[in-house]
Amino acid sequence: MNDIDLFLKWKHYIFSIAYRITGSYVDAEDIVQESYLRWLSAEKLSIQNHKSYLGSIAARLAFDLLKKASRKKESYIGPYLPEPIPETAETMDDEKINFAFLVILETLNPTERAVFILRELFDFDYESISEIVGKNTDNCRQILSRARTAIQSRKKKFDPDPKLHSKLLIEFSFACYNQDTKSLTNLLREDVIAFSDGGGKVHAARIPIPGIQRVISLLARTTKKATESTEIFFGYANGSPAIIGYSKEGPSIVQIFTTQGNKIDTIYNLVNPDKLKGFQNKENLIKLGFLRKPTFFEWFSSHWKHFISFW
Repeated sequence: MNDIDLFLKWKHYIFSIAYRITGSYVDAEDIVQESYLRWLSAEKLSIQNHKSYLGSIAARLAFDLLKKASRKKESYIGPYLPEPIPETAETMDDEKINFAFLVILETLNPTERAVFILRELFDFDYESISEIVGKNTDNCRQILSRARTAIQSRKKKFDPDPKLHSKLLIEFSFACYNQDTKSLTNLLREDVIAFSDGGGKVHAARIPIPGIQRVISLLARTTKKATESTEIFFGYANGSPAIIGYSKEGPSIVQIFTTQGNKIDTIYNLVNPDKLKGFQNKENLIKLGFLRKPTFFEWFSSHWKHFISFW
């Protein structure tokens, strides 16, 4: 197997490490490219484990970028959310991590995040982790323990029934489209909260919006404007059903939500164009099955009560 084929064998593994540490699709792609350049110039005969070698390169590059990004986040305009990627539950790899969990990882400091991901998701040994983050192995064990505790205190169940999640997505989408506040009231929890990440690039709420009435008001304002210029698709982001909108310029919104019980409790609106690069190639994503247009049947099933009352 030649050098290029060996790299391609582990390319997805490299991307997985980079994306999960940085939370950035763009940064992960850059890290894959940089890892390839370093791989080409490496002395191959001295490398005993290609996977471990490439994984360590990606982890070091990702950790360095994460530290730099943490300083930028301090001056970021509005809520900072991870970059979503088009990924279904079926196409996600063994290091599965959904969007809501990525949001929790943003609450960790760079060292905690890197140690947690490398140990818990990729089973790096403590010696390798120690070299990557610049801490001794005992410190790494302590850091991992703190990270686990912090995550556990914020974690909730992130794997709702897929059928229920899809059903809520469809009903939510059409309730927003029709400005149906009654249906939205039935779909949202009283303590629902909405996060909008515009990054100062586009107009978006600069603070989290809590409470059902304020969230419904936000949805009414934003969806009324969006329906005039946005093509809506149903799709997947990080293994969860999502609503993806496209304008003439490209992807304009990725909307993901989490549920509690049988209602929506958190809504993530990603509208910063810099964070939607993973959804750039619309036609290719349609061919691969990551995007599809809502069907008439879905529209009808969401509004059959209106039809009955009308007739």
